Amino acid sequence: MQLKIFSLIVPAIVGLSFAASCDKSGHASPAGKLPDPIRIQLRSVEEQMVKNDQAFAFSFFEKVFAEESLEGDGNFMVSPLSLSMALAMTWNGAGGDTRTAMQQTLHMDEFDDEEVNGYYKKLKEALLATDPSTRISIANAIFANHQVVVNPGFLNTNKTWYDATVRPVDFSLPATAALINQWASDHTNGLIEKVIDGTNPLDLMYLLNAIYFKGIWTAEFDAKNTSKRPFTYENGTTRQVDMMRQEATFNYAEDQTLQLVQLPYGNQSFSMMVLLPREGRRLRDVLSATLQDGYWGDLKAALRKAEVDLSFPKFRTEYSKYLNDVLSKMGMGIAFTDAADFSGITDVPAKISFVKQDTYISTDESGTEAAAVTTVGVELTSLPSQPKKVVFKADRPFVYLIQENSTGAILFMGVVRDFPG
Repeated sequence: MQLKIFSLIVPAIVGLSFAASCDKSGHASPAGKLPDPIRIQLRSVEEQMVKNDQAFAFSFFEKVFAEESLEGDGNFMVSPLSLSMALAMTWNGAGGDTRTAMQQTLHMDEFDDEEVNGYYKKLKEALLATDPSTRISIANAIFANHQVVVNPGFLNTNKTWYDATVRPVDFSLPATAALINQWASDHTNGLIEKVIDGTNPLDLMYLLNAIYFKGIWTAEFDAKNTSKRPFTYENGTTRQVDMMRQEATFNYAEDQTLQLVQLPYGNQSFSMMVLLPREGRRLRDVLSATLQDGYWGDLKAALRKAEVDLSFPKFRTEYSKYLNDVLSKMGMGIAFTDAADFSGITDVPAKISFVKQDTYISTDESGTEAAAVTTVGVELTSLPSQPKKVVFKADRPFVYLIQENSTGAILFMGVVRDFPG
């Protein structure tokens, strides 16, 4: 069993996937000169939304863990809030049972649109400002079929709350896939270069959320203390890995199931939370515990400063997964069927064709670099209706023009209203 549990970074990195359009915090500041972290003040309703968001994160992670366990013991990483944000943008165009299913899956059914959209917007603005030593880039985009009329209200909502960039494109052109992939690469510092293989004329739109994170450990590891040490898989076999080590003061908590250590970055606005099963326990036991109501909050409340002799492996994970089955099991299966209602996006029948997430993470003695792109593909369930047969008889005066089609530049204009003898 490889190092799965250390790829769960909640809510420190992947739990900070809030939206903006290519927003970035400042570059690294000299050690010892960092400002104190900004404490994000939340209203009571927003505090409840955070708890619900965390419940979604653990539920989502558990479902992916279950699927991955059937296929092998490889590492993986997901970004729950990148997913929830991309789905929230899509939800802004859903109606009827589809809307209800998406709300319930996201654990946001008790809140109205303005509360949910405002929650992401508020947190984004604070997160990008709280630590100048941590680099964050967060972006949203909508690539829409230029031949289909999209509800302006849907686009304006996502522009207003999520700073989403909207771009009309031709999905029949091979170059469109390259354009979308380039956007993903540009907004993840080149860590994720490809999120789709191609497009087709029935595609309605692609909604994307991209996150890039680079943080320096507050207490960096000394490379001289890194050495090959055994790492024991759940099946009992061992492998020699590069194991970092340091003794320092960290926030720490434990119970009968696990040990928890908090590894901060920069000015301690962000941190990695490492959940290690106790001897005799397994990863499944840890995940079962985190699904219990109130467990995660109680565990974090139990964190206390302690001198920790910390051994932690260097690792890198690249991961890609389609999430249709996972999200269907979580309750939003209707969104992937012809019964889906996305009338808030367009009058043409449409459904979600796929939800896909691509992630990357690397840790070493200095810190962590991570990225995620969530792609929601929405497709038409039928071709747009063609206009009924019309009669065009130019038997009266008319205007004409000659234009360059790609730009619309008009070269000539004229009128026909007379035919002299």
